[in-house]
Amino acid sequence: MGFGLGQFVTHVDPNLICGICAGVLENAVLTPCGHSFCESCLQTWLGRNESSRPCPACRREVCETTVVLALRGIVDGLFVKCDNENHGCKLVLKLENLEGHLKRCDYTTLECGGCGEKVAKLRLASHHETCDAIIAQTAKKLVQVKKESLTIEDLTKQLATLEIDLKKTKDALKCSEGAVLRVERQLRDMRYQINLQAQSDEEYGSDWDPEYNYGYSPLSISQLASLVSRYLLNKPRYVDRNLVYVAIKRCYDYYHNYAGYSQDVHMLLAAAYASNWFTENQRWNFDSWLGNIARHRFLR
Repeated sequence: MGFGLGQFVTHVDPNLICGICAGVLENAVLTPCGHSFCESCLQTWLGRNESSRPCPACRREVCETTVVLALRGIVDGLFVKCDNENHGCKLVLKLENLEGHLKRCDYTTLECGGCGEKVAKLRLASHHETCDAIIAQTAKKLVQVKKESLTIEDLTKQLATLEIDLKKTKDALKCSEGAVLRVERQLRDMRYQINLQAQSDEEYGSDWDPEYNYGYSPLSISQLASLVSRYLLNKPRYVDRNLVYVAIKRCYDYYHNYAGYSQDVHMLLAAAYASNWFTENQRWNFDSWLGNIARHRFLR
């Protein structure tokens, strides 16, 4: 079975959803026809009928499956909530680290040895102090001790044992409090990073193409010109100067001779030349290209 969608803190790409269980792919495998499923889900599906092994998506015969390490790596890198979120754990971590965290999570529920109630690990010690069943068991043991007429030496040993247990319990509580503080700091840092990322995302306008595919269509020329003009003297940190230069050259090479688009190319080159984004050699090329466009217009 795949991982539940509600466990993930961000939107999960639909390509990472198992077509059988509708959960996020767990141990992803690929069929020969190109569909991906959870390994256990697909094996269960194929084992239902001994005479045929149809793909759940397209019904083509599945003779073998392939482990998809890339998909497994992507899923392992997604951020999830701790399984003990309902018990108070607010930690957000990568899926690949979840199993190790659960082994030491202070919010993992343990069963009280007295009343049988399930209590978070970090609250177990304080629960024992007020648990009626534990108190009754302790009183019973004290009565038994009196009946057995233990010697002072025996009582001293029991007292020492209780003091050691008490110290361990206090140390465990201190560790738990430290863990809570660490989690709170991590949450504050994560919220800060998310806010920074959100602010950064808001800076991206509709003319920003993170793949730098400007110059492959006439529309992209004006988009690139708009981007350069908007941040003329303050290039955004996320923009790569050299990649923008290559895109401008592509716009010039493909479209400067076309009557319908030469003006757009001229505007782009003028904006690039006026900006402080580029090196002197790159600006020299812009100046040369602007001269070529001007000569072509004069000859017409």
